[in-house]
Amino acid sequence: MTACLLASCGTSEAPAGDAPTLSWHVGPDRVDAPALAATCNAEAEGAYRIEVEQLPDDVTARHDLLVRRLRAGDDTIDLLSLDSSFTAEFAAAGFLEPVPDDLVGPLSEGVARPALDAATYDDRLVVAPWLLDPQVLWFRGNVAERAGLDPGKPISWDDLVAGAQRLGVSIQVQDRDGSGLSEWVNALVAGAGGRIVSGQGRDDTEVALSGDAGRAAASTIELYHEAQVGPGPSKDALSAFAAPGGGFLLASASAIADPAVASVSADMVAAAYPTVADTSVAPLAGVGLAVPRNATQPSRSYDAIRCLTSPKQLTTLMTQAQHGASRLATYDDKAVAAAYPQGDVARAAVKTGAIVPATPAWTQIRRAIDETWAPTADVTQDATPDASQAAVEAVVEGRLR
Repeated sequence: MTACLLASCGTSEAPAGDAPTLSWHVGPDRVDAPALAATCNAEAEGAYRIEVEQLPDDVTARHDLLVRRLRAGDDTIDLLSLDSSFTAEFAAAGFLEPVPDDLVGPLSEGVARPALDAATYDDRLVVAPWLLDPQVLWFRGNVAERAGLDPGKPISWDDLVAGAQRLGVSIQVQDRDGSGLSEWVNALVAGAGGRIVSGQGRDDTEVALSGDAGRAAASTIELYHEAQVGPGPSKDALSAFAAPGGGFLLASASAIADPAVASVSADMVAAAYPTVADTSVAPLAGVGLAVPRNATQPSRSYDAIRCLTSPKQLTTLMTQAQHGASRLATYDDKAVAAAYPQGDVARAAVKTGAIVPATPAWTQIRRAIDETWAPTADVTQDATPDASQAAVEAVVEGRLR
């Protein structure tokens, strides 16, 4: 990976001439970044040339690499695909060049509220909203009906687990990059009417895991484990769903484009994320386009961002990579409607789903959640919320645990 970062792995073709180069660092999304870059390069007509660099797949490795480089004043990153879970932290640390005032309106117009919230820190837009992937409940063929479930109506966790047991099929939970458990807990807490944390700074942040919402989340995970319908968040969730015995999958709306489910993708149907306390709140994973503070040509970087966030490019993201665009009007594009059959379910999830809390401490909070909510076999509604509350409070207050 280090060699890949120092060399120019995955570089898109450069147009003729000596156009200034923009180094675009991208995460593990299904985006064909070189193709998007090539389109923008052609449209730039020599004003710039985007070259693509791949970041690590694992969320911790990706985070730690970027922190090291940006803290050291690295000026070789011109454009960055930034996980929404990193945005508040990087903005608070002064790593990001704020969005120019004249671009705030155009880059915010028509953007789903969760994506806009995730791109904002201290009441200022600090990254350009780009992708917003909701998780949905995938099933194969008529599995839902055979399990006694009506996919056109809200499906509770209790009913989903009972239906999977009835058929002897699994409920797989996707873990894209190591953030799957914290996203799951965050959505379950939100579905029960709570929030893991509120506030952005050490002095105004409140932790709320030990209350009713935290216990409801733990109860759901306890139910899931005791039913033995799956291993919990797993990197192998998609391949397990496609294998014999796979029935249900909780994964991003773009999972249908993953090669791991190619053998069953034609048979996949999406339904709303399961409910907690009668409320469906899907995990949302966003990616924004950011310009680092030490980028040497920020105006060109923002020109590239305007191209990458154009309606044409957002339509390409949804029709080819099946990623959800942060701009809701993209869902209405005729090409999207034809190539994105999960559109109605995904759009509803985007409007009501839960992005992870926009706090600079989220990476440390995520690690505290991972430590206290895993393994799922040890999760209980009586003990886990209190233990997690104490661990997250220690993080927020800056205490050693």
